[in-house]
Amino acid sequence: MAAAGVMKSTESTQLPVLGSDDHHDSVSKKQKRMISNRESARRSRIRKKKHADDLIGQVSQLVSDNKYMAINLRDTTRMFLQMDSENSVLRAQLAELTHRFESLNEINNGFNSLSGYHEHLFLLPYNNMLHNDQHFRVDMFLN
Repeated sequence: MAAAGVMKSTESTQLPVLGSDDHHDSVSKKQKRMISNRESARRSRIRKKKHADDLIGQVSQLVSDNKYMAINLRDTTRMFLQMDSENSVLRAQLAELTHRFESLNEINNGFNSLSGYHEHLFLLPYNNMLHNDQHFRVDMFLN
């Protein structure tokens, strides 16, 4: 056995080596605890590094997703503006065609209302000539 005041070097710490078994058990427990703490710290560093790597991966994925969404939003906005412009043109054309249709309906309704009073309004001057012998005679064309 070693003397009571002799120091024994273990790794980075110096522990007094005493002759008693209690002290030897105490040193052994302390060494086991130090080894366990180192292993626990190593596992903790590994977990932290893995967590940091996972976060970096998530950031990269989110940046990529954000770029994709920004491009998609830009394209969708451009398409919306084009369609909105085309829609405005079509609405203006619809208003113009509706106005023309209403005007034609008014004209048609006017003709229909006149035909109730005079059967062949445009043929009236010719009808009068046919019925009036003084103005129109068939034999005048035969000479």
